[in-house]
Amino acid sequence: MAAKLDTRQKMINMMYLVFIAMLALNIGKEVLATLGVLNDDLESSIVELEASSQASYQQIESNSGSADYEIAASNVLEIKKESDSFYDFLQTIKDSLIVGDEGEVNKYLKEVNVKGTDSVITVTSYQEMDKSLVLDDILFESSDGDLKPIGETFLSKFKNFPSNINKILDVIVFMEEEAKIAKTALDGSKDEDGVQIEYDFDSSKNDLKNRFSYSEKIVNSEGTSQDFLIYNFYGFPVIASLAKLTKMQSDIRYIENKVLNEILSSIQGKGLNFSTFQTLLETSKPVYYTTDVVDAAIVMGKKDEGFKPDKVELFLNGKPLTKNEYFIENGKVVLKKRIGSPGTYDLTGTLSKKNADTQELISIPVNQKLVIIREPNSAVVSADNMKVFYRGLRNPTSISIPGVAANTIVPSSSNAKFSKTKDGWAAQPTNARAKEMKVSVSGILNGKRKNFDGGTFRILPPPPGKGSVSGMGKVIETGGSISKTLLTNGIITGTKPKDFLYDYSIIVTGFDIKVGNSPAKTVNGNKASRNPKAALDVKSAGKGTAVVISNIKASSKDGDTVTPNYEVESFFLIVN
Repeated sequence: MAAKLDTRQKMINMMYLVFIAMLALNIGKEVLATLGVLNDDLESSIVELEASSQASYQQIESNSGSADYEIAASNVLEIKKESDSFYDFLQTIKDSLIVGDEGEVNKYLKEVNVKGTDSVITVTSYQEMDKSLVLDDILFESSDGDLKPIGETFLSKFKNFPSNINKILDVIVFMEEEAKIAKTALDGSKDEDGVQIEYDFDSSKNDLKNRFSYSEKIVNSEGTSQDFLIYNFYGFPVIASLAKLTKMQSDIRYIENKVLNEILSSIQGKGLNFSTFQTLLETSKPVYYTTDVVDAAIVMGKKDEGFKPDKVELFLNGKPLTKNEYFIENGKVVLKKRIGSPGTYDLTGTLSKKNADTQELISIPVNQKLVIIREPNSAVVSADNMKVFYRGLRNPTSISIPGVAANTIVPSSSNAKFSKTKDGWAAQPTNARAKEMKVSVSGILNGKRKNFDGGTFRILPPPPGKGSVSGMGKVIETGGSISKTLLTNGIITGTKPKDFLYDYSIIVTGFDIKVGNSPAKTVNGNKASRNPKAALDVKSAGKGTAVVISNIKASSKDGDTVTPNYEVESFFLIVN
């Protein structure tokens, strides 16, 4: 898995450098759009790396009570802390590049009509990200290289990240060496607990050096020396800077994932010997059908291609297999048998090998199961939350087809878009008027891609949000007491229902405010101060005056999709 991610990243990194060079030649807005696509690819790569790293963290944590894992478990959280700190800092800068004047999370999002359909989708207009002043104003006091405090922090984090990670790796190696000494008897003898885990972090340290290479001065193409941040970020279009920052985030997650893989490989490779081997069952697909020839392979735990058993005894539900029902190839005992009836079959027996020194026959037990099912004619699709798809939201969805590998499954619908998540799929309805959606699913079955009916599902609007005012470290909900200052300058927002298990945000863009007996005032934005007359009403209000916030205009934002006309309930407050 790590090698696959590494190859993909190398390709993305190469494309990234090519496009930055093209941008320097002032090639048109097509390049800006391409950089946007590249940025999205990097974001997808980050999701894969984070999922892999999370599994590694969990494996180390769940085994922290074991002597082999104890040292790693006591240090990996420091790796996560360093990685998350730098990653989150870069994310804050990225968010600042695209935030709108009215507080929109991404001002470059725009709705477009899909030609030939009634669908309205939200896309990111990368062609408009051609200005550089946003990041210039965030990091630099001037073009001479003087940095603002956030620029100084950026430089410090970039310079210190490799050394901070290296220190943690050195601590792991040192503690392992100390543990070996402590477990070894004074006379030089040691039992298995005294075997040292041989950690080798040279590859990760080289990657850290290369991916986070720092030089105080860099010579540009004109032969002029520039400060590091000036050379990399000053004067670049927003999308180019965004892609560079995402590339750094990708490098952070890559290093984190690689270190975790090296830790686990070192732990799992400790003290391997013949007694630690076990038999495993390899199959070319998850299940077999009654029409299939079963080609399952029984292998030694190490999967040594030079392995050839001296004796094979295999039984299927207690019935011995004949020699023409299996063969030995590349260290595997490969079955070649058709099973006509569906069900679960016990594959038992022994694989025996002579000890090279004593010639004693050592037997390794086989105890596996084969599941045989009939070929399916339909897919299994379910909406995880309340069995409906909510408009504009990424609905967590489980999709499977019996007997079809999960990585070959592709869902589709004319009224929605599907995206892959670490836990399955997300279905996001895109048709603003559709009340239901029909799902189709394709998957590779017996080497061929086939289409399956996934069923028809209702599309409903999400439940309304609860109106509130937030600011000064407080959130005031309906019926609450509020100061004039907070009412004037606080942010009118919407809160998801507490039992609605979806991850999205609510963006308020306008509302009506009625203070006491004064006529209602319309506010464009999310603060009463946006309308001077409304602010004056609040200022003139006496203690105990009722204030009603109504006609709240809002949108929901889930991922890159912003859906207008999200309902937020009216609410009232009491001036204190």
